[in-house]
Amino acid sequence: MYFLGMNYPLRFVIFGAALAALGIAGQHSSADASSTASSLGFRDRLLSMSPQTKVIGLLNLFVALWIMSIFGNYGDMTQWQKVRQYELLHWSILFGAAAIAAIWYGLRQDDGVLRGFGLTFLFINLYTRFFEYFWDSIHKAVFFAVLAVSFWYVGSKAEAIWHIGQRKLQPNKGVQPTPASGRG
Repeated sequence: MYFLGMNYPLRFVIFGAALAALGIAGQHSSADASSTASSLGFRDRLLSMSPQTKVIGLLNLFVALWIMSIFGNYGDMTQWQKVRQYELLHWSILFGAAAIAAIWYGLRQDDGVLRGFGLTFLFINLYTRFFEYFWDSIHKAVFFAVLAVSFWYVGSKAEAIWHIGQRKLQPNKGVQPTPASGRG
């Protein structure tokens, strides 16, 4: 199950990070968008796929980090069952740091995809830790009450949270919208 001491999720962390970095770098390159696909070179064709590459890379990276934060770098269930949850805390911190970094970079570059992935997986990380650390230690009624209140709060603030850092679009002052033409 191991290759160079890495299980599958750890390999996908590296693969996802490389794809996401390639996609982000491709978006910042100045590839000529007016050329046709047949006249583009290999590098330009590769960079033209950067938005899709970034999304797939981020998805691979964050799902693999989530799995790593739960299971760690263990190859079988018997080894994993012997491990205490706090021994996997460094994976949870790395997962949270990657989500915060995605939010920060998404805010700096006004990139909604990065912000969205960062916010989504930051909340997934926090709720996963809540289940891991409090499922056995507090009464189930209190557990689900805290969960319900947190979902209500996040839901009530969801639009504001989702649009953090979006730049306000200024309406064009010289352009008047044309009324929709309808038939008869």
